[in-house]
Amino acid sequence: MEGRAPTWDDFEEVLALLQAADFAVIGESDWTADGLRSEWRELDLEHDAWVVELDGRIGAYAGIEDRDAGRLIADGYVHPELRERGLGSRLIELTERRAHEALRHQPDGIRVYLQNATLIGDACTPNLYAAHGYEAKRHQFRMVVELDAAPEIPTLPRVAIRLYRDPEEQRALYSTIEDSFSTGPYHRRSTFEQFAQRVFRNGFDPSLVWIAVDAGEIVGANICRWKTFGDWGWIGSLGVLPSHRRRGIGEALLRTAFAEFWRRGERRVALGVEADNADATRLYERAGMRVLYTIVIYEKELRAATGA
Repeated sequence: MEGRAPTWDDFEEVLALLQAADFAVIGESDWTADGLRSEWRELDLEHDAWVVELDGRIGAYAGIEDRDAGRLIADGYVHPELRERGLGSRLIELTERRAHEALRHQPDGIRVYLQNATLIGDACTPNLYAAHGYEAKRHQFRMVVELDAAPEIPTLPRVAIRLYRDPEEQRALYSTIEDSFSTGPYHRRSTFEQFAQRVFRNGFDPSLVWIAVDAGEIVGANICRWKTFGDWGWIGSLGVLPSHRRRGIGEALLRTAFAEFWRRGERRVALGVEADNADATRLYERAGMRVLYTIVIYEKELRAATGA
């Protein structure tokens, strides 16, 4: 059961596999053609992605990304009709082999680890990862709202919500998002170049990015996309500086995005959030969002940190 690099000729079959794997657990899927296309344009398909064939069809798919600072992320799927036939173990072997090859490119002394994420509700997966030395480290919620009326946007004293100006405010947007997320336990600060590579490419739409301004200072931001990470409006990064929290800025940014998606004809909006981020989940629940599904992130250390 050898793996091979996927080609664009495999695109439709891989997309159908990803969607089938999600449907088997949660009854729907957030994979779209645009989403997979965007991922494949970022991946080195020849070296960082695999398909495994069984019974004359593609039975499994995985990709791996290097997120810098020692963090590698793998994402694997097995067709639900072909489970418990060794495909999951084969994907882990392939991604771990690539991760170990990447060790030589990691800075000296830092901890290097590999993460895999899977949906809660797949009974086979916990045993699979445990058998290969992984531990469950984090949980994340996918939250959604179904809009049934045009959202109202709250007004705030002294704070203005307006569209971001591209490209002159790129660095200000970067600083606001990074500083907003810096208090989170899992955040690893990106350089501007890393942020730009991740944000300002592949479907970036300045008309779906808003900032909050207080006395001329940008104090919050909301970076959204549409029909990229699922068939819905997507709240990608919503952050408010610690010094300006608990003033309704996050909710105003969120509802501003809801209103724009409504204007465009979109009735469903989604986002991802750490399950232990109680402040954020309460904000989203106040805005009418609910948990659609839960993701568990498994982790395996490849190299311990050394030195002071």
